[in-house]
Amino acid sequence: MIAFDALPELSLYVHLPWCLRKCPYCDFNSHEAQGDLAQTEYVQALLLDLESELPQVWGRPITSVFIGGGTPSLFSPQAIADLLSGIRARVRVLPGAEITMEANPGTFEAERFEGFRQAGINRLSLGIQSFDDRQLRVLGRVHDVAQALQAARSAVKIFDRVNLDLMFGLPGQTLSDLQEELAQALAMESTHLSCYQLTLEPNTMFATRPPEGLPDDDQLADMQLVVIDTLGAHGFERYEISAFSKTGARCAHNLNYWTFGDYLGIGA
Repeated sequence: MIAFDALPELSLYVHLPWCLRKCPYCDFNSHEAQGDLAQTEYVQALLLDLESELPQVWGRPITSVFIGGGTPSLFSPQAIADLLSGIRARVRVLPGAEITMEANPGTFEAERFEGFRQAGINRLSLGIQSFDDRQLRVLGRVHDVAQALQAARSAVKIFDRVNLDLMFGLPGQTLSDLQEELAQALAMESTHLSCYQLTLEPNTMFATRPPEGLPDDDQLADMQLVVIDTLGAHGFERYEISAFSKTGARCAHNLNYWTFGDYLGIGA
């Protein structure tokens, strides 16, 4: 039997399941919003969910919080502020803890991003996926390239730490196309990039009706090398299969998962 000198770190994941449109590649528990969201009621349900978990973790501080989805940025800054203050009223969140929220360019407003920062979000993860309008349409995204650029530029001004999600292995994508995508992502000057391959997950629209022109395995391997080499040449360290960061900008929350830390998960 192994005896631990100290318990592992404890993170909190919060799931907000609504989005503007269900993407054809997405296998997460996410659902297209129908009318106004019951934000107040859902925040209260989240806090009740957290309370039910507290007997398992009495006295242990939260080292990071990650609000994922879905599209959490559909919620108002006030709802996010109420959520975070409710969490802090029930469990100790360490000073300076990383608090990440996922957002999409299709729900972007500069004032809204500023409101999230004031609510306590100190790291934003922005679902760009592509800087190519054709690919965005294929992926079922609700934003276009102009919105992606505007959202990314504002995010890096408002938040000290920003992650940009970018996909590769897209239909008809060439190495040259990928290099252009990476160049555009690097021009945004974020501190973290998540570059991951499009995969056809079971129970998704793409699994039953895959897009035409997907790269083969050899092309995908070449693309992966282009991502690693290009980002490495620009000071991004690859510290997980799809995660690249500037010095000091690794995602603490995800690292806790990958190093077998503990976590609570609340929400649908």
